[in-house]
Amino acid sequence: MTKPALRTSSEVPSNPSHEMRNALACIQQFGSILIDGLAGELSGEQREYIGIMLENAAKIRSVLDSELAGTDGLLQESKIKIERVSRREN
Repeated sequence: MTKPALRTSSEVPSNPSHEMRNALACIQQFGSILIDGLAGELSGEQREYIGIMLENAAKIRSVLDSELAGTDGLLQESKIKIERVSRREN
């Protein structure tokens, strides 16, 4: 039986920025391995496509970082302060 492509909200990672950054890092690292010729020589056209992929990955990383920086700030501001209180019965 195959696993459904879409996950329910309970299965969504609690830290999506971490998940997105990990996936993007894998793409960037694999592209670097290819462009550096570690997996064999590339044709000019292949090199061009991998270069475009790496440029777009860098743009996505930049957008992700700036968007998440704003979100992280909002999360820091909205933390709940927990205090111990005593309850007196009259």
